[in-house]
Amino acid sequence: MVGWLALVALTGAGEAQNKAGSAEITKLTGQVEVQKKGDTKWVPAAVGARLVEGDSIRAWAGGSARLDLPDGSTIFVAENSRVVMGKLEFDHQNQAREAIFHLAVGKVRAVVSQAALSLVKARQSNFSISTQTAVAAVRGTDFEVTYDDAQQVTRIAVLPETPAAPAQKGDGS
Repeated sequence: MVGWLALVALTGAGEAQNKAGSAEITKLTGQVEVQKKGDTKWVPAAVGARLVEGDSIRAWAGGSARLDLPDGSTIFVAENSRVVMGKLEFDHQNQAREAIFHLAVGKVRAVVSQAALSLVKARQSNFSISTQTAVAAVRGTDFEVTYDDAQQVTRIAVLPETPAAPAQKGDGS
């Protein structure tokens, strides 16, 4: 079943019981760097490093990264891309999530874990990627967001559901 996709405006904060989470870098190819919140310096990324709210990751030409999230979702950062970690909260007890990312430039692919139907209906499971011109919000699907800064154009594609997301050039797999 393909998940729900919509272009929406940014909305308010998530549930108070959610716990702050982190994204773990699980795979790197080529030159990838991270910038911690409040820092001005970019440093080489490392497998096992964790990114939290406000941190950024960028992949240079030929580079890519895979980020695993606490709810089982995965973000693939393609070459020539920069992503800022927004809110990342996950409640292990009731599986509620609030995952917000900002794609400053380039392309990301997200394989979003299926949330329980009751959480989707209660709107306690939110996953979104914003750019300068749009926001893609989903609940359990495989999708791709591309932002061209020069043209200020966002492209969003829902990808066919597969048992395991296939490796694609530049997706970090």
